[in-house]
Amino acid sequence: MKAGRTLLCALLALGVVAVIAVCYATPFQDGDLFWHMAYAKQMLARGTLRLDHTAFSWTPASNRMIYCAWASELVLYEMWERLGPWSLFALRYAVVLAALALPWSLARRLRLAREPLTYLVLLIAALVASAGTIIKPELFSLLFMALVVWAFFRGKQAAREGAAPERWFYLVPALIALWVNFHGAFIMVAPFLLATALGEGLNLILARGSARPARAFRHLLAAWALSGAATVLNPYGWRYPAQLFADYALRRTARPDEGWNQAHRSVFAAAGPGLNHVHLLWLMLALLGGALLLRAWAAPRRARVDFTLVLANAAYVPLYLIYMRSTSFWGPVFACGFLFAAAQTRDWLVENGRAFAVRTFARKAVAPLAAMTCVVLGAFAVQTAFLPAPWTWVGFGISYLNPVPEAEYLAASRLGPRVLNLFDTGGYLLWRLEPRFRVMTDQRSFPYLDWFAEQSAFSTGQNFDSFLAAHPADVAVIDLIKEPVWRNFLRAPGWRLVYFGPTAAIFVPANTAPERLPDDPAPARFTRLRNARVAARAFHFASVIGDFRTVWLMAGQLEGDLRGQAEPAELQAVRDYCAAHRALRSGDTARSAALFRAAFARCEPGERDRLIQTLLLSLEAAGADTPRADTESIRAALLKLAAPE
Repeated sequence: MKAGRTLLCALLALGVVAVIAVCYATPFQDGDLFWHMAYAKQMLARGTLRLDHTAFSWTPASNRMIYCAWASELVLYEMWERLGPWSLFALRYAVVLAALALPWSLARRLRLAREPLTYLVLLIAALVASAGTIIKPELFSLLFMALVVWAFFRGKQAAREGAAPERWFYLVPALIALWVNFHGAFIMVAPFLLATALGEGLNLILARGSARPARAFRHLLAAWALSGAATVLNPYGWRYPAQLFADYALRRTARPDEGWNQAHRSVFAAAGPGLNHVHLLWLMLALLGGALLLRAWAAPRRARVDFTLVLANAAYVPLYLIYMRSTSFWGPVFACGFLFAAAQTRDWLVENGRAFAVRTFARKAVAPLAAMTCVVLGAFAVQTAFLPAPWTWVGFGISYLNPVPEAEYLAASRLGPRVLNLFDTGGYLLWRLEPRFRVMTDQRSFPYLDWFAEQSAFSTGQNFDSFLAAHPADVAVIDLIKEPVWRNFLRAPGWRLVYFGPTAAIFVPANTAPERLPDDPAPARFTRLRNARVAARAFHFASVIGDFRTVWLMAGQLEGDLRGQAEPAELQAVRDYCAAHRALRSGDTARSAALFRAAFARCEPGERDRLIQTLLLSLEAAGADTPRADTESIRAALLKLAAPE
């Protein structure tokens, strides 16, 4: 039986690793990695760890806010430069696996490593960590949080075994002294430190059976006090943690950018199709609640509540609910807390002479149910990974949120230096084009808070003329997803379109000399796209500007390799549009009119297609008294406007 249990757990462990391999096979998602590496270049060039936030943009920017992630920025930059981008994907896998290895080592210490339930808990912790695994400094916060939680529970277990817990508790200040220089999310450990200090204190008063010796509690308080002091060990000293406390706890700095940042949405607002954080929330609450109730039933009278386990998890549930960005911090607390409660429950039942019942129940009920749940959950996670995403795919590279071919076009041009761009593309543009070009804004957002509302209005198609007058630029890079903005540029007499790629369109002032523009540096940019939504956006933009070579190319990919990703309604609109032009070329104007109406039920047509629809309406309205010459003239005009294929 032991061999069978060992084999089952080995298979479940391999399954967890396989799920991680698929679910975390994603490209560099947003542009944050790139501006972080640009900061690293700045620090190396200037020989200082203090940053100048104004160096990358030509618009008003402020150095008022402290940003301290110098250690992670230098690590990421050096890995990119010396080992290549592949090393950063390897780093993400290493961090996720390390964050799981820590609770697994605790499970091994607690004699739970051969329990299928352990691997279900580890799988949940791996999936719930997704928000913290984007390749940027935030990735290191996932690792540091796991290390802090693991160190605490190792100390708690040491005290339970009668050993000295101090070395584990005093490891925490050292970890935080490092963490404060890697990423500002070190403040997310504060609820854990407060909850564990309060919980252990309440245990001493109200639940002596769950309490550690008073001496251990004193060492814990001393270690946690040193952890607070360790936050000043950064290039900015005490001002850095003081600013974070004022900004996030006291809300003294207005952050109009939070509404734009999807990471600040609740898990309910961010829930998409397939397995999501809401489903994981209910599963975690069910498992944890069940473990704590079973522990209370099995425990001696004065040990029925461990306030530390309750308060530590309760501290992160509201954060999990409110901010999508903070969901990854509950995972280590949940995993270690659940395992610790499960081990205590088993030991108390064994002490009460129920060892046979415990083994039988674990083998015949818990193990099969946990293994089955693990398999089903892993299957849903893998299926969700292949669902359509706005910018990414299952695989590696640089996501379509970053304007890679568009940046190459600018690099080959004699344009600039002032680039008018929107938030999402700025990070990659400043990395690829600095110092020759300066961006208008980027995903950092905090240097631009003073005029963020003006930017936001412009990015939704408002205040177009006044914004351009206030911020005169040499070239504009406009995201294809920001349709109101690029339509404004297409209508503006002072601007003309010169290039577009999968991510953005490039406009220049109408009087720009031709010799300043390069030949197309990336002619294969649409040949094999990997995301259906990106292909659909490129299809729509191409149809609006009349680039029918790209229209048919995108239609072919959406009907081919990307068909499984495409939304049915979006794919049908593409089919209707293409069929409408084919019907127009064949002279079937009645069918063409119906197909155009169907195609544009979800989007606004371009000027050419608007003219086609007007002419088709004219034909429909023509009666018996309409001169034949007029209808033939309209038909001839429609034939000229029909898209070539």
